[in-house]
Amino acid sequence: MVACLLFLGVAVFSEPLRHLASIAFRAPLVVLHGGVRILAWLPSLPALSEQQAALRRELASHQLELIRLRETIRRLTRAQQLQEAASQPGVVASILGRTVLPTEHVVLVDRGRRDGIAPETVLVDEQGLVGRILQVHETTSTAVLLTDPSSRVAGLVERSRESGLLMGTGGSLIEFVYLDLEADIQIGDRVVTAGLGGSFPTGLAVGTVVRLARDERSASTTAWVSPAVKVRRLEEVLCVPPAASEAEPEH
Repeated sequence: MVACLLFLGVAVFSEPLRHLASIAFRAPLVVLHGGVRILAWLPSLPALSEQQAALRRELASHQLELIRLRETIRRLTRAQQLQEAASQPGVVASILGRTVLPTEHVVLVDRGRRDGIAPETVLVDEQGLVGRILQVHETTSTAVLLTDPSSRVAGLVERSRESGLLMGTGGSLIEFVYLDLEADIQIGDRVVTAGLGGSFPTGLAVGTVVRLARDERSASTTAWVSPAVKVRRLEEVLCVPPAASEAEPEH
């Protein structure tokens, strides 16, 4: 007690000790006040957590909507580009899936019977010929690409007008057969559709000659064509009515 009285007496007359004593007496009160505020704030934690979760869900929803809007704008822009490049009316379709077999080049598109798609509908993009519709369902269709082994298209060398048959190989090139031994065809020549006896219109770009082989025993020439269209990178195509149906006379 004497020590306390002496400390208090000195604190009254000594400014530094008086300041320290003030801090010592105020510290417990500050701690107590902070504890009371924390205890008062604890009941609101669940509500704040739920509010934060709701804000996160709202943000995710807005981000998803933004992605959808961007994709819609991209598809509309792409559709306009395809229409302008093809210079003919058609329906824009997106690629939904592909066959997993490396030698089969078949895709599924998101357009079908209800969109006016019919078998032998021609698929093109701004680079040229893509393929044709093989099977049609109500909302989807199966299409065979130009490079599939079952694909057959009448072709024409744009420069010399030499004609032959373009056959898919299941690989990256297209085989150009039924050319004469002396056929006027060179590496670098551009090959287009001939429009003979099929659904493909005339003049669609097919690709460029990259290799030649002349066989004197069979008196024939075979060429290999690199497709103008990057079939493995396709996302959208333009579905054009087959040329054969357009050519049919009206009754």
